[in-house]
Amino acid sequence: MKRRDFIQILGVSGLMLSTGLACSTGSNNKLKNWVWTRGGEKNTDEELRAFFQKLKDNRIHGILPSGGNKFYERIGPILKEVGLDFHAWRWTINRGGHMKDHPEWYAVSRNGDSVVDKPPYVGYYRWLCPSRPEVQQLLIDDYTNLCKIEGLNGVHLDYVRYCDVILPIALQPKYNLVQDHEMPEFDFCYCPLCRSKFKEKHGIDPLDMEDPSKSKEWHQFRLDQLVKVVNNVADAVHQEGKKISAAVFPTPTIARKIVRQDWERFNLDSFMPMVYFKDYDGDLNWVAEVVKEDARILKGKANLYAGLHLGHVREYGIEKVVNTCIENGAQGVSIFTGHSMKDEDWQVFSKVVDQLDMNR
Repeated sequence: MKRRDFIQILGVSGLMLSTGLACSTGSNNKLKNWVWTRGGEKNTDEELRAFFQKLKDNRIHGILPSGGNKFYERIGPILKEVGLDFHAWRWTINRGGHMKDHPEWYAVSRNGDSVVDKPPYVGYYRWLCPSRPEVQQLLIDDYTNLCKIEGLNGVHLDYVRYCDVILPIALQPKYNLVQDHEMPEFDFCYCPLCRSKFKEKHGIDPLDMEDPSKSKEWHQFRLDQLVKVVNNVADAVHQEGKKISAAVFPTPTIARKIVRQDWERFNLDSFMPMVYFKDYDGDLNWVAEVVKEDARILKGKANLYAGLHLGHVREYGIEKVVNTCIENGAQGVSIFTGHSMKDEDWQVFSKVVDQLDMNR
């Protein structure tokens, strides 16, 4: 399938464009950059402190580390001492840890298969159903418990969506797929609770429709279920006095269509849209269009930090990609991952950020 056809599937003739969004927000408002990081549990405190200081010295403002609560409790005071913002990175809807005790919490495909028994695409795709009050409470409890950790400034949501009903175009060949329509085995959630809630509101079971994928009401219902969960979690986190951020799909237009993620309605403090352009057969022009659309949508509402996959960025060069993001309205970038950056990458990155800051 060609990129042109993929854009048509998304229901748009192209990404929205607007002008005048690359203007500076003020000379004293320096760029804020983030990194996702993995691992570190086996490192000593001294090694971790040295790594965090290296991030700080190379124009990183905040860190999004993965790990358990004990690891977070260990690094929180160190990050506070170094002066890095710390948002605990945790998967949200894609969590497999409750399958044994609560298999009913998990999403069901249009084919009637639970992700407990038949995960789509890959074995770790174990999607919770956002319609369930128990799932909502599970997430609220988890994220508010994180808020009690010393040195933690906020929490970071990932996999905060449904399963990919349509994969990004460049990833489809990996699974021998041509997804020019919504396939039932990747279409979620049709669990009894989702179906009964929808029928109560609209008078029909989605499975009784000739083609549920054509129903705007059914699509909207699932968008709304996820938005409700995210915003209730955000309210709880804010009540704890902490910030909340999320990794989301490139634009709300793309996200609503392929992962049922209406992140334009998420009440978050910061967004890190995953501008992973190679997954979409995109180039620097695609990056510019995506960031510009996101800046237009988020202007005045929340911070925009363009999420960059280092493996993709190296194809065009860190300087060109970072410049493109900032020139089109991002307040900084977030790099996947900080541990993958080499010394030569940091030299280029810190130099371009310094230059951009001088011009703001």
